Amino acid sequence: MLESILFCVLPYMLTIDNLQDYVECRQDSKKIEYVADWMPTVSTYFKDEDIKQALLVIYCESRGKPDAVGVNKDKTKDIGLWQFNDNTWKWLSPKLNITSKRTNPKVSTAVASWLVYNDGWHHWDSSKHCWDA
Repeated sequence: MLESILFCVLPYMLTIDNLQDYVECRQDSKKIEYVADWMPTVSTYFKDEDIKQALLVIYCESRGKPDAVGVNKDKTKDIGLWQFNDNTWKWLSPKLNITSKRTNPKVSTAVASWLVYNDGWHHWDSSKHCWDA
């Protein structure tokens, strides 16, 4: 991950061919810097190659605020770093023996990694425009 971020700071050779990648990388780097405090937690639960994407999802979903709350049109709430929906949390709680609140960053990150490695990143498709350049 460090290597990809370093490219943004010091590109090997900036050309017209890699200019768009450089711009996107700089934008991603700013998002990652904004939520960098969560890197130790994310690196505990995600593989090295997935840390960058996990941090981007956190940024795009909650801006790194573990107590973030979003209210949906159907009156359900999305809560925490990963913005787990009421229905998703209700479904996962008995399945994974979760007794913690969604605002617990370690628990929600562990649950997010379980979802990613068992079902993919599509659970955060509503913010994909932000984290998937």
